[in-house]
Amino acid sequence: MRRVSAIAMASIVVAMLQGCGPTEKEKKVIEDLTSNMKAVCMGRFVMDIPQEGKIGGRVKLVYGLDESFKTVDVSIESPDSTVASMRATLDAEAEKTDRDDKNWKTKKSMLLEYRVIDDHTIYLRKQDSIESAAGSKHELHLLVGTTQLVLTADSYEGVPDAGRFEPGGKVESPEQVAARLLKIAREIRAHDTAENAGPGYCLGPVVIDSDQDEEEGNTYMTLDRYPDFLMTVYSRGLVPDQPSDQLARRVKATEGFPEIHVFRNRDATLGGMKAHEWLARRTDSDHDDITLLKFVAESMRPDPALMRPYLNINLNTGGQLTRGPEAGTYVSSSLTPKEAMGLWDAMIPSIRLRPDAIRLKGNGNWTSP
Repeated sequence: MRRVSAIAMASIVVAMLQGCGPTEKEKKVIEDLTSNMKAVCMGRFVMDIPQEGKIGGRVKLVYGLDESFKTVDVSIESPDSTVASMRATLDAEAEKTDRDDKNWKTKKSMLLEYRVIDDHTIYLRKQDSIESAAGSKHELHLLVGTTQLVLTADSYEGVPDAGRFEPGGKVESPEQVAARLLKIAREIRAHDTAENAGPGYCLGPVVIDSDQDEEEGNTYMTLDRYPDFLMTVYSRGLVPDQPSDQLARRVKATEGFPEIHVFRNRDATLGGMKAHEWLARRTDSDHDDITLLKFVAESMRPDPALMRPYLNINLNTGGQLTRGPEAGTYVSSSLTPKEAMGLWDAMIPSIRLRPDAIRLKGNGNWTSP
């Protein structure tokens, strides 16, 4: 996007004027990463990322804000699935669960139910523990476009004292939990463009709009060209900021460490909210003095809401590879500090609240202030 590219190039010009500009190679890397960015939907926000960036993640949805609240977790299982591949994978999983170890109490299969609801929806219920017949785990696997999701929740039938916070002391039945998962599944939709995704919480290419009272999400981005690169975005709507735990105070503990070189430690902005950012390089003396980069930005707001969430963004390069053919090995950052900062300065200022991200209630008030 032109606006974001202009921000990135402006940062480069400022650095050059300060006498510490990037090399020609670094400028080429920054240009390759930032000249043709795409907007992605991320929670209630939009962010511009490199065209090749891949998005994954999960979100915990909370219903009710008292002691009897309910939760459902939604995760992206595969960004590129089909009806046939989802069915084959889950058939195999159910068969394996059914033939594996039996529950010690019931002497029966850990698989309690396997139901194909339609071509795009498959439901599983399993015993919560091999040692007990109490409680069960529910999974609803859902195909939305080409994105395969799994919705998970627990039921606590037979668990001692599980209903102490429930009306009448009764826990939800497995059927009630399954019904909640199916209801939420009907409230998940695909979107074509991030800017026009509409009300709800964005999890990659889908939007969840089920009147949740709280949402706690983790979105991550990877780049195939840079297997050591990982960017994570943690968000939570209603949790208050803890002044003693804010980033600006936490990073003071790193002062004076010779292996840490800080590039920035300053106030910033995230999605229109006050924030703080800390960008640093660390030398890992335990692994041949490899170079690690860690950039962090964190929001600070006194009035939490779904449209003003706590945001914590981490960009990490270098360290132990977790994907690709060299997984497990330790490597230095594949991006130089200037290259990583060029990308960071293109992405972070681009974060903005999505239009119509919050649905209006019937009384004309926002679902979140």
